[in-house]
Amino acid sequence: MVAGLESTFVAVLVLISPLFLAIPLSFAWKWWTGMEPEHEHYREKVRVVLDSGIPLSRYRSELDAEARRVYLDPDRQARIESDLLNPLGITHFILFPALIAWPILFPFSVIIGLFAWFPLKIFEWILIEKKLLLKITSTVKKINRWEIIGIPRLDIGIKTSDRILTSIHRMPITVFLGLFSYLLIMNLHWLAGFSIQNTILLSSLLYIILVSFISVIRAATASALSFADLPRRRVIPMDTLVETWMAPWVGAGLIFFLVRQLTFSYKGIREDTLFADPIIFSLAILLVLYTATIIGLMIEVTFFRNRGKSVKLKFQLQVVEEHSPTLYLFTQHLGDLKISPLMSLDDWVKRGEDFESSDFN
Repeated sequence: MVAGLESTFVAVLVLISPLFLAIPLSFAWKWWTGMEPEHEHYREKVRVVLDSGIPLSRYRSELDAEARRVYLDPDRQARIESDLLNPLGITHFILFPALIAWPILFPFSVIIGLFAWFPLKIFEWILIEKKLLLKITSTVKKINRWEIIGIPRLDIGIKTSDRILTSIHRMPITVFLGLFSYLLIMNLHWLAGFSIQNTILLSSLLYIILVSFISVIRAATASALSFADLPRRRVIPMDTLVETWMAPWVGAGLIFFLVRQLTFSYKGIREDTLFADPIIFSLAILLVLYTATIIGLMIEVTFFRNRGKSVKLKFQLQVVEEHSPTLYLFTQHLGDLKISPLMSLDDWVKRGEDFESSDFN
């Protein structure tokens, strides 16, 4: 019993060990984005624009002039703006050790990443070309009695040099889906008597299917499209809704499976399996976590960068044809909130999702 308790304690330390690196990395990130008075000055200027609800593109020239006035280079500008729009938290920095281990994990990650391209194309065909995502959107709208509108994304006009940070911001859900798939299949492994090889194969297959499905949806909804919940007086961006619905299920599943396995290991249940030792189990979890991180990076590069804009545009045009939504500007000034119609979403898409200063008058 004492040996089991010690092993379980060490296993927990192994599982939380990434936190020991993530915490100092988060402080290093704050330093890298900028902590000097001039950095905070520019950060506050950007925050004022974002708090007003107006995309950065409207004040791009003014922000650039302000950056030059306090001697900020474009890279520093980009980092500050990205940090405000897509803040990185502890969950992001937990994944950073994968960058150290990537030479070891890269070959296996490449194999899974290449296999992911085929289901990505299949789900793109089903969800976008066959308009299944449009039908799902219409169903959600009907069930909740919501309306579909457009609200310009605040990151329009952000500096381009640090766009990669947007990809990093999306990473945790993608990565934790891999860990969730592994733990789910591992539990089935004990129930159905799968071999270790079959467990790895099935968990990889499940991960590819889940991440392909979610990636296509996330790419399609990364736009101005939003739901308007009129009775509750709120606007819900579609991409935010996807994250809100998905994250709790993945998080709860991970906690449940991890606690379940550590409990079984502590009580000496399933001693005939490879991962009966909780320390080995914890090391395997970290291995899966960092492998999924590299796979996630590959999907970001191969899908979001190459197909993301096309998928988003096709879905927007489908929504325009089906629902004819209006684009609104949701702004705040001196505590007063104002939602103003600008144009049809069709015109917005045709204009390349950009507007002149007269649109704000």
